[in-house]
Amino acid sequence: MMTLMRKAQGVVLAAALAAAGTAQAGDPSARDWIPAPPGTNVFAAYLFGLNSHGFYDHGSRLDGGPSVDVQGMVLRPMHFGEIMGKTVQYELIVPALRTTIGMSGVPDDRVTGVGDAQFGTAVWFVNNEETKTWFAWEPFITFPTGEYHSNHADASPGKNRWTTVQDFAVVKGFGESTFLEAVAEFEFFGDNNNYYGTTLKKDPAVRLMALASTNITPDTYIGMRYRYETGGREKMDGIESTGRANNHQLAFEITHQINDANQVQLQYIHDLKVENGPRMRGVQLRYAYAF
Repeated sequence: MMTLMRKAQGVVLAAALAAAGTAQAGDPSARDWIPAPPGTNVFAAYLFGLNSHGFYDHGSRLDGGPSVDVQGMVLRPMHFGEIMGKTVQYELIVPALRTTIGMSGVPDDRVTGVGDAQFGTAVWFVNNEETKTWFAWEPFITFPTGEYHSNHADASPGKNRWTTVQDFAVVKGFGESTFLEAVAEFEFFGDNNNYYGTTLKKDPAVRLMALASTNITPDTYIGMRYRYETGGREKMDGIESTGRANNHQLAFEITHQINDANQVQLQYIHDLKVENGPRMRGVQLRYAYAF
């Protein structure tokens, strides 16, 4: 039997980030979609830092384009329960962000504050530990509760709009400790009616992810994630301001189970290609406690 925390390991998703108006919704780590038993609580905290290595417009790197630096912390409490025989998970995501956007010859645009809160509820329609097969759906709602300044809209922790994310995930285990996962994510955006004094509209975005992980010791596993994103074209007062995304990203992680209740994870994130916006890279440290 797996210990309580090993069933919960990776249940936490990656932190919600925002940089230069490009949303990177909470990306999963390996084994995030393997549920803990009903009645389990998990509290997770993240520290992360990302910085840009190039800024792109329609696939072309802009010489002298803006630089973007994002630092932050995220708190994420979760509770696992059961409804009509199905395992469910309730979670709240509260980020605090410091975003700095630099342009040559002008002062940096820097804003620090609490970002928009997210609430999600996952349902596992397939939860078979014997065959190591899981299938889940989780809708998220983002509430425009974060700090927002219309004259610093790109750097603001809050985005002044409602959004909803629909996640669908499949996990299949092989052998003693190898797991393959596929995630499809669909995000829909409300309007920001005060974006530098204009109305910002954003088309739906689609993210497709493939993940793989395997143990290197009984208490430590390594994993990787590939993510493709498309959609998300933006318009200001009906005029296109940002084109459709065509982005590719890799992430590598190592996760260690300290004991039954405590887990730490270190992740490196690297954008391979960005069609529009900053190409980011950085690290994230996650701590999770199950009780």
